[in-house]
Amino acid sequence: MRRRAACALTSEKADRRGLAWIIGAFVLCPCHLPLTLWVVAALLSGTTVGALVLGHPYLAAAVLGVAWLGGTVYGFNLMRRARLQAYTERPSGGFLSDRPQP
Repeated sequence: MRRRAACALTSEKADRRGLAWIIGAFVLCPCHLPLTLWVVAALLSGTTVGALVLGHPYLAAAVLGVAWLGGTVYGFNLMRRARLQAYTERPSGGFLSDRPQP
């Protein structure tokens, strides 16, 4: 049985989604780590996860760094696939197909 996608992802939507992933990953960027760790600890204060973040800052920094890297790579991958899809879906087939055929 073949499964169909609920919503076809056009190249324009994939490009926008990739950009959104990159912008979202920018929040977790390691250069913002002191501020990010403080905000995470403040938001989760009084919980077990908050105590874990405050008790193990290096582990929390590693997790946030991996999340940043994963989000950035995924965003760039979506944008790359969108550009490839847009190029291959051209009705003319590229700039050389506009030339008259001998």
